[in-house]
Amino acid sequence: MSLLGALTSSPRAPLQSGRARMKKLPKKSQNEKYRLKYLRLRKAAKATVFENAAICDEIARLEEKFLKAKEERRSSPTDLASMMRVPSTLWATAVLEHMPA
Repeated sequence: MSLLGALTSSPRAPLQSGRARMKKLPKKSQNEKYRLKYLRLRKAAKATVFENAAICDEIARLEEKFLKAKEERRSSPTDLASMMRVPSTLWATAVLEHMPA
């Protein structure tokens, strides 16, 4: 039967929407359906919490790495310059011991 024929055949027949009607499930089956949905959501939430914790740990590790690199970068030029200007005491004493008097 065509769509036009279905519309005009009986004015008292209710129009069916595009959605299929859901069958009334037995109570036990509905409980099982929602229990499975709950378990899936619970598993997804747990996975999200673990992923979030892993991301936080990685961010903390990277921040520490950046701070260490930043500190090394700041201190390296000044340490190098000070070493070149003033000889270390060990180096100076070694040079003085080996110099003829």
